[in-house]
Amino acid sequence: MRIRFLLTTILMLGILSVGVHYTLQSLRQSAAPPEPVKTPRLQEAPSRVYGLIEPCGREVYVGPLQSRRVIEVCVREGQAVTAGQPICLLDADIELQALAVAESRAAEVERRILLNEDTLRRNEKLAPTGAIPKAELVRTRLILDLEQQQLATARAEMELRRCELDKLTLRSPIDGCVYKMDVRVGEQLTPQDYSRIVLGKREKQVRMFVEVFWMGRVCIGDRFAVREAESLGHLGTGRVVEVLPYVGSRDFRTEDRLERLDTKYVQVIMELESPQDPAIGLLVLCERVEITPEKQ
Repeated sequence: MRIRFLLTTILMLGILSVGVHYTLQSLRQSAAPPEPVKTPRLQEAPSRVYGLIEPCGREVYVGPLQSRRVIEVCVREGQAVTAGQPICLLDADIELQALAVAESRAAEVERRILLNEDTLRRNEKLAPTGAIPKAELVRTRLILDLEQQQLATARAEMELRRCELDKLTLRSPIDGCVYKMDVRVGEQLTPQDYSRIVLGKREKQVRMFVEVFWMGRVCIGDRFAVREAESLGHLGTGRVVEVLPYVGSRDFRTEDRLERLDTKYVQVIMELESPQDPAIGLLVLCERVEITPEKQ
């Protein structure tokens, strides 16, 4: 009986001591000041930057100077074009009529000049004989000079009408490719619809947006692996060819109207080497795989 009581007492004392020790240890740890966290080293962080695929030299937007109806679409998406090639024709009935009027007016002045030149030749022969007064000869010359000036004005107006007519033929400003041709025959095309016709070079580049605290880490000559931002599918590789000397800002807002995050960034241009033909405007993730020897 005494042995059982002794064992029970020893067990209770052991449990009590363990509980007291655990309680003191917990209080000691909770009262201790937190250990300082190690500052992360930017040099050890992976260089992963987001960017957009675009044609070399950026996109070229083509739009009308005035609202008109489309009467013909001359090219299709994916087609190669040359500088000056017509890509879309707009309704030009008014300009064609104005040009016809200007041409008719110029032709009328030319015929009057021919008649007055004939009159001037006859008057130059009659004036020395006294058959007509000299004032009539002077008047004929002045009329001829006035009509020649009127002819110059009519031809200038005719050239102006041709220029106005030519503006209704949308032409390619570059040698490249048609990436987007979102116009149809019969619909109205306005100056605000400039983004519906997009041209560009066949060669692609990636415009990366690099936060300012990474400015020194991305340099000309660095090579990056390029992947799709969503599927992480491999698209190819690229080499940095230009770091633009301008710091911009981008505003990120949440659902709270008062909450906003301003981010400073630098744009970096990278030539894309890809066996595929990725679409322009595609969001990509670029991860550095090789740095320039100067930074090693």
